[in-house]
Amino acid sequence: MLRCNIYVTGGLVNGAIGTVIVLMLHIISIKFDHIDVPCDIEWVTSRFMLSKNLYTHRKQFPFILSYAITIHNCQGLSLETAIIYLSTDVFGDVSNPCTNENNRL
Repeated sequence: MLRCNIYVTGGLVNGAIGTVIVLMLHIISIKFDHIDVPCDIEWVTSRFMLSKNLYTHRKQFPFILSYAITIHNCQGLSLETAIIYLSTDVFGDVSNPCTNENNRL
């Protein structure tokens, strides 16, 4: 799952889900579910302030591993299949998404 907006008009936005195709040192190629061709994702540099006038930089790939996603992350997705774990006291959270047209989550 992508964790930042990289190319909004192209669909590479925070929350985009895909499959890793190729791992290289500075680039990871990902096939996103809504884009026909794999996309090469490079490191992103983030800057953090530790204290006044003291900053640190971190380079990392802007995505996280997501074998599962919460109901909040999948809102608006149309899924062909889904495995849904319903723990206790979640009826109000899932009753509306699971009953929409075509079981749209």
